[in-house]
Amino acid sequence: MKPLIEHVAIEDLPWEALGTNGSRRRVLGVDPETGRATQYVDIPKGWQGGGTAHYHDAYEEVFVIKGDVTLNGRDYLGDGSYIYRPAGIVHGHDEGARAGCFCIIRTGGALELNLVPDPEDDEEYVLFETDDDRPFVLDLRTRIMPWHRVDDESGRYRRKVLSASATTGAATHLVSLPPAWQGRIALTENDAWEWLVLAGEARIGGITAAAQSYGCRPLGTPEAIIDDSIGGASPRASAITRNSSPSRVLPKPGSPRM
Repeated sequence: MKPLIEHVAIEDLPWEALGTNGSRRRVLGVDPETGRATQYVDIPKGWQGGGTAHYHDAYEEVFVIKGDVTLNGRDYLGDGSYIYRPAGIVHGHDEGARAGCFCIIRTGGALELNLVPDPEDDEEYVLFETDDDRPFVLDLRTRIMPWHRVDDESGRYRRKVLSASATTGAATHLVSLPPAWQGRIALTENDAWEWLVLAGEARIGGITAAAQSYGCRPLGTPEAIIDDSIGGASPRASAITRNSSPSRVLPKPGSPRM
């Protein structure tokens, strides 16, 4: 599992090269056994991908913090765009960036590049099925999504559910806490959690987490509470239940495995 990280400022982590086309990353959390990882990625202005379609044997989840990137050479993701791509989705036909972008990428394992030199379509498509019941989300424009108000024992705040599994309870949320908010959002020990503060500050587990800070709480870690927004905060929290094992690949009969 990923190690416990109570709190880290992203800017304090070292950059490392990502691929050969100028991108770089800061590794926020990684499971050394499965290769599951969460990364803060910088894609430079004018970046061009490898140009060969491919797929992965693990899910890939992307949240664009700022900037733009295209996956097909025509349509551009922008600030707040969200992707959830299960394993077995052929993509990467024509990737590039005009202004470049900063994004968060979470993966369900090591992302091996399985090349598809002669894809069936110039858009992304499903090559084989898995038991991952989170839907394939290509470009969710979270900035225009409506907020859902939460008013319960945890307090009053707003939330957007970006994707969720009905089977395991794994889910990714955007949460907005108003200025001077006080409440009790529990990061329970029976679940695994990751969070990233996008703006403002929040007190998480007794620690003040400023913008661009990250934390990871693996299954079994004693409960931590988000209880104060200080100046207002928008943490992105990804909650994964104890039943969220890596997706099992279920190849279609006759499907090519590159």
